Parts: sequence; C-alpha cells; structure tokens
Amino acid sequence: MSWLDDITETLSSGLDIAGEVVTTTWETAKDAGEWTWDHREEIGDAVEIVKDVIDWIPDDTFDY
Repeated sequence: MSWLDDITETLSSGLDIAGEVVTTTWETAKDAGEWTWDHREEIGDAVEIVKDVIDWIPDDTFDY
C-alpha cells in the first residue's frame, strides 16, 4: 500500500501548511486589531481632520 502512504504523507504536509497559514493569518489579524485599538485616538483625530477637509470643500466643486 505504498500509494496510501504517499497520499497520507501528502495530506499530512498539506494540513501542516494550511495550519501554518491559518496561524499566521490569525496572528496578523490579532496584531492589526491590537494596533488599531492602541491607536484609536490617533485614528479618530485623523478621521476628524479628513472630515474637516471634506467640509471645507464647496458643495458644488464636483458638479459637472
């Protein structure tokens, strides 16, 4: 049953790789969430600045 051993080895390798991808993706998402939470005040300030800039543009600027 050498073909079964080959398939088992291939599936095992695939699952190992998939596990690494999921772990890496999870860790990256977790880090991004933590960074966002840690910088929420700065993000809020930046959003407020963008809002002020948009409010400063006259309403008819993009009327063609």
